[in-house]
Amino acid sequence: MKLARALLQTPRVVGVGLVASILGGLGVAGCFVDSEGLPPPAEGFYFPTGLATSPGGRVLYVANSDFDLRYNGGTVQALDLQRLRKRALALQGALTPREAGEGAGGAVSAACQAVGLSTNPAPLLHPGPCAPLDLSALEGDEEVVRGSAVLGAFASNVLLVHRPLLGELADSAADAPQARLFVPVRGDPSVTFFDLADDRLDAPDAQRCSGDSCFRLDCGAAAAGGRCGRDHRIGEDPGQGLIRRKLPLEPLGIAAGPDGTSVVVSHQTEDIVSVIANPWEQGKRPQLAAVLPDLALGPTELAAVPRPRLITEVKAAKQEIDYQPAFALTFIAAPQLGLIRYQEPLEGAPALLYQSPTTPITALTSGTDNRGIAVDARERQACEVGCGACEGDCGEVEERERHYACLAQCAAIPLQVFVAHRFPNSLLIGEVTTTLVENDAADPAKPETTWAAAYETLSISDAVPLAAYPSRVEVGEVIGADNERHRRIFAIAFDSGRVFSYDPEARGFDPVISTGRGPQALAFDTGHTCGDEKERCDCAPGSDGCEPYSLMYIAHFTDSYLGVVDLDMRKNTSGTMILTVGTPVPPRESQ
Repeated sequence: MKLARALLQTPRVVGVGLVASILGGLGVAGCFVDSEGLPPPAEGFYFPTGLATSPGGRVLYVANSDFDLRYNGGTVQALDLQRLRKRALALQGALTPREAGEGAGGAVSAACQAVGLSTNPAPLLHPGPCAPLDLSALEGDEEVVRGSAVLGAFASNVLLVHRPLLGELADSAADAPQARLFVPVRGDPSVTFFDLADDRLDAPDAQRCSGDSCFRLDCGAAAAGGRCGRDHRIGEDPGQGLIRRKLPLEPLGIAAGPDGTSVVVSHQTEDIVSVIANPWEQGKRPQLAAVLPDLALGPTELAAVPRPRLITEVKAAKQEIDYQPAFALTFIAAPQLGLIRYQEPLEGAPALLYQSPTTPITALTSGTDNRGIAVDARERQACEVGCGACEGDCGEVEERERHYACLAQCAAIPLQVFVAHRFPNSLLIGEVTTTLVENDAADPAKPETTWAAAYETLSISDAVPLAAYPSRVEVGEVIGADNERHRRIFAIAFDSGRVFSYDPEARGFDPVISTGRGPQALAFDTGHTCGDEKERCDCAPGSDGCEPYSLMYIAHFTDSYLGVVDLDMRKNTSGTMILTVGTPVPPRESQ
C-alpha cells in the first residue's frame, strides 16, 4: 500500500517518459549502491532538488539528486554567490529599456556579449536573453563551483542552520562548528550533514570566514570532492543515534527549531516524523533523537514556527516557562495540517515528539494533497525590534517590566502561513497564533515571570487560485519602485513551469514568472551591494554606492540547471529569468 501511494504521487514529466518529482516526493528510491558507477560531475548540475543561500551572501549551496542513477551518487556543491551576483547584475544593467523593433535584437546581443555570453539559442528549453553560463569553462577568478562533495542518491532538500551569535550557545571554541547543512537522502536513507564556515556579516571577526574557507564542505570525506563519511550520515548506522535505531525510510521535508538545535524530518511513505538533536559543542555530532509514528497519510513538508522573542529572553534569564518548539506539517493524502512539537530530553527521560490537535482544511471542497508550506514572522519580528529601553527615567524593574510587556504584545501578533494545495490548485492562507498562559500569582519583584507557558495554534481561513500543480512555497522579497524591500510569497508550479509571486498586502499576484521545465526549488539573494565586486554590504540605504538588489535562484529539476530571476521592480527585466547557470541537460529518455 505504501509503495502504491508513492507511485501515485509522482506524475510524469510530459514528453520525456521520466517519473519526476513534484514536491510530494521524488518517487521510490529503490536500491542504491554507492560504490558502483561513474563519479558524478563536480562542476555541473544533475537533477537539482535543493538550494540555500548563506546569510552573508557569499555561498549558494546546491543539492543534486542523481535521480536516474546515472552516477554513483549525488552531490552537494558550494557556488560562489558573489561571482554569480556580479554577472547577473551586470547583465541586468546591460539590458536597459529599449524600443521594440529592429534595434531590440542588437541590444540583447550586446548585453549578452557584455558578460561574455552569446544570445539564447534555445529559449523554449531555458528562458532568458543569453546562452547558458558554462561552469566547466570558468577558471581562476571566474570559477563558480568552489567546493563539492559526493553523497547518496535521491537527495530531496537542503537545510542551512547557524549557531546563535548571542546567548550560551555563542560561546565556543574557534574550531567548533559555526554552521551546518543538512540534506535528506532517500537512497541511504540518511540525513547527511556538513560542517560549514560562517559568513554572517555580524559574526565576530575570529569566526567569520574569508577566501576559500567560506566554501568548505566538511562531511568526513577523505579528500575535497570525495564521498561523505559514514559518520556524517545520521541514522544510517543502527548503532548510531540517541535512540539506537535506523532513520525511517524516505526522508523528505526538513526544518530546524530555535537555535538550530533540533531538526525535524518527515518520512512520507512511513507516515512518520523524526527529530535530530544538533549540539553545537565542539566534538559533538548530530544524532537521531526521537520518532513519532502513526501520523495521517503522507506527511510531506515542514516549516518551523519561529519562537517569540519573549520566550527566548525568558529562557535566557533562566526563568521557568513551559514551551516546546512547533513545526507546521502538510499531508499529501489527508485533508489537514499538523503542528508537531519537540520536547528536549529532561533529566532521566528521552527526547519526545508529539502532535497537537490537527487543523482540518475547510476553506476548499477538497482539503487533501497539500505540498509546500511557509511561515512568515516578519510583522511580529518588526514589532519585537521596537521593544527597546524605556524613554525617560525609569528604574531597572520598571524598564524590564515595560520591555517584557512590549514583547508580550508582539507575541500576540499572528504569524502568516501559506500552503501549496492541489485539486483545486490553490495557495492556502492561514495564521499561527501564540497563546501566553499567565501564572496564578506572579512575584512583584520579577514581573517577567508572569507567564507559566506558551503554545501555538494553526488555522486556515482563505485560498487563492493558482495554475496547475503547485509544489513548493517560499517567502522572499522584491525591490519596489520606492527602492524599498517588499515581501512576496513565491509558489512553484512544477508541471506548468511557472512561479507565482503573491503580494499579501495587496492580496494579488504580480506578473507570472515563466521558468524552464520542472522548477523544483528556490533560494533568494537580497540585500545591498557596494563597490564594483557586488559584495553584500551592511551599508546605509541611500548612501553613495549602496544599492538594493534582489535575485531569485531556481533549481530546474528536469533539465538540470539553475535560472536567475530579477526581482527588482524598478528594472524592465523584473520578473524574468536573466541568466542560465549551467548547461541544460535533458533527461536521457528524451535525448
